[in-house]
Amino acid sequence: MAETTTRTQNATDPRQPTGWARLPIIPGPWETLLAVWRRLRKMSTALVLLFSLAIASIVATFIPQAPLVPDTVANWRAGTAGPGAPIARMFDAAGLFDVFGSWWFTTLTVLLVVSLTGCLIPRYRAFWRNVRRPPAAGRNLERLSNHTVLRTTLDPTAALAVVDGLLARRRFRRRAIDVTTTRSGREQIAAERGHWREGGNLLFHTAFYVLLIGVAVAQAFGFAGQINVVEGGTFTDTRIVYGNVRAGRYFGIDDHRGFQVRLDDFDASYHANGTPDDFVSTVSIIEDGDVVRSGVRVRPNHPLRHDGMKLYQLRFGMAPHVIVKAGDTVLFDDRVMLGNSGGVWTGTAKVKTSSPDQIALDLALLPDFAVDDRGRPFSRSEQPDAPVLFADLWVGELGLERAVDASRFIREGEPVAGTTLVPGGTSDPLLANLTVEFADLPLWSGFQVSHAPGRWTMLAGSVLLLVGLISSLYGYRRRVWVEAHRTDDGMTTVVVAGVALQRKVVFADAFAALVAAVRTALPTEAGAAAQETTMTDAHHG
Repeated sequence: MAETTTRTQNATDPRQPTGWARLPIIPGPWETLLAVWRRLRKMSTALVLLFSLAIASIVATFIPQAPLVPDTVANWRAGTAGPGAPIARMFDAAGLFDVFGSWWFTTLTVLLVVSLTGCLIPRYRAFWRNVRRPPAAGRNLERLSNHTVLRTTLDPTAALAVVDGLLARRRFRRRAIDVTTTRSGREQIAAERGHWREGGNLLFHTAFYVLLIGVAVAQAFGFAGQINVVEGGTFTDTRIVYGNVRAGRYFGIDDHRGFQVRLDDFDASYHANGTPDDFVSTVSIIEDGDVVRSGVRVRPNHPLRHDGMKLYQLRFGMAPHVIVKAGDTVLFDDRVMLGNSGGVWTGTAKVKTSSPDQIALDLALLPDFAVDDRGRPFSRSEQPDAPVLFADLWVGELGLERAVDASRFIREGEPVAGTTLVPGGTSDPLLANLTVEFADLPLWSGFQVSHAPGRWTMLAGSVLLLVGLISSLYGYRRRVWVEAHRTDDGMTTVVVAGVALQRKVVFADAFAALVAAVRTALPTEAGAAAQETTMTDAHHG
């Protein structure tokens, strides 16, 4: 430890001679590192770091994250949404728009791993030494609260062998102690059990360590992206086709497999109240132009696994095939994916995006059209048994050239025209020679494609967490000692005593069962009475 002294005159007390006065001790770099390490390896520090990561994760749920919703973050930064541009700049400087990719979140994660490592390694060493240490000899057995004296015709060595077998069947660790070692000068068996209480506690804390590693691996090397596909359509596993992408820092574009998924068929069933009962996609996997898997059914909680990727059934909807023509010129020919909004499937089609006459269609579909007593249209069910499509035509400066969702076009005034169509129907000219055709009604299916390399590590951590919790709650340390010696009448006296370090009430019942088993296993002389003495002092010396 560095020490600095200086020779000064004591001005406050002239009676004291001039001497060396010690200045405050300033720790050097090595002492500072040791102090930081001692603090970091405390379990309380690990808990503080874990709590800090939890708080950061909660903050990330309230502030939009750039990797997930870049448009929202851009609006916050521009001040057109959120709390305003000045606060957004503060959030940006603090890395709150990308919490899980910020330097401070990474630092907290690394510190937590180091702290847990520093906490667990010494505890595992101590646990290993404790487990390997043989059971200690008992002293003053008569002073234990769990204490019984029995008599048998067997000699002491044979009686101890019988009890040793009973303890072995109860999975006790046993040690035979010689008469020269025991304090009473009698043969003794020392047994103990219940190290899994401390072992379970260690597993419980290790589980957090394993879970942290699994989450870190998943965040760094994982990927998740979403895509909607119409029946008969195909998509390729490449980064550009996915929306709502969450890619790990080390999952690159070249890590995509490049296989194709074709949606061959989609089927949905509903409950009586209109909520989905089941929806299933039937897909084929294509590699290098060849179908390698066909007829694979994907439904909720039953994903498709292929080449390290998982394809989850996420959502579905209806996709009417709409054709818009101006005379013989086709302006639009595509399937428009609609979303369910209160029993009505709605969506928007960008027909013409060039100025000055941009064209958009607002679509509303009733899959099972009917009219109530007041003449209002409604859908009897979600099954497309009698579909009717309502289309409103918008023309003008609609802002369709912007890179935004089609439904967010600029609506001013009223639509210029509207029409009602059934599958196969074509409208009358709506504006000059503009017509709308409702060709057919396929369905679309939404998938999430993901790669989660840390899931098995997280599963192992969850199992360790459960095993450690059960062991630490129900396991308890207990020790049992058995002594045997000859008496003057030729009988052998067997002393059975025990103590529990935890759950003493539970051990009292277990000890009574052990004594009953010993009494049954030891032969006694006809007419001889077993003597049993119970003390009340729990001290075992």
